Amino acid sequence: MRIPQHWANESFTGQDRDGKEQTFRAWGWSFESLRAARDDALARARRIFDCLVSGRRPESYEYLRQPLREEIVQSVQVGEKAVGVVTRNRYGALVLNSSSVLFADVDFPPARSRGLLDSLRLALSSARRAQRAQELRDATLDGVRAWVRAHPRSCRVYRTLAGLRVLFTDRLYDPVSAETRAILAELESDALYRRLTEQQQCFRARLTPKPWRCGCKTPPNRYPWPTPQAEQAYRQWERQYAEKTRSHKTCELIEAIGVPSPAEEIQAIIRLHDGMACDRPGTMLA
Repeated sequence: MRIPQHWANESFTGQDRDGKEQTFRAWGWSFESLRAARDDALARARRIFDCLVSGRRPESYEYLRQPLREEIVQSVQVGEKAVGVVTRNRYGALVLNSSSVLFADVDFPPARSRGLLDSLRLALSSARRAQRAQELRDATLDGVRAWVRAHPRSCRVYRTLAGLRVLFTDRLYDPVSAETRAILAELESDALYRRLTEQQQCFRARLTPKPWRCGCKTPPNRYPWPTPQAEQAYRQWERQYAEKTRSHKTCELIEAIGVPSPAEEIQAIIRLHDGMACDRPGTMLA
């Protein structure tokens, strides 16, 4: 998993080709120490400066390929091994990061009309729109079931607000393998999720609701906080978010397919995921 514990923001100042002074800042990270993160940040700021003055394309900047800057909230342990971590993402939701238990998100396709007459009928009938949406949801679920039959696996299928979440329970998977890329592509998992899986070298599943779906504002700032006051403001927002989202859950189990592996790593991820994403007092998905 590519989830650094230490982050720092540093700047580098130098002269460009015209002799003008330019300053660039960059985030650096480390798995070992804050000092190492600061050294990394300074080196990256220097490389960004060198990149600009040499005329390289912006797409080649190293800071565009950095791991996600998220606070680590909880570790998932199996014996001495860390098999996952819970982080808080940029808009404040908790996310499960799993080193080898495969998650795949499959979005429901948007409802499209089947011609002019159908378009008019959909526009004039909320019942028809609801029926069409249900047909698409059923077809998506049938597609996942058909894929599992064609590729004997075991999995748990959950309903989310916008689609399905498939948690594979047959065995462990490598998030950066060709096999994983093929599975996510065949299931038509979200393209951004597929890129993020490789970038972070882990599988991700959001555990708590998106704040705007629950009448909650987005956070006032981002981790890591530059001052104690900034962190205090964030923690206050965090308490408000927890209260606002209490009556919502992220997903609900539809069905379990096949015989799951008894591997403790898989069972530990299922327990944490279901406990935080499904087993909440509310019934509304968010």
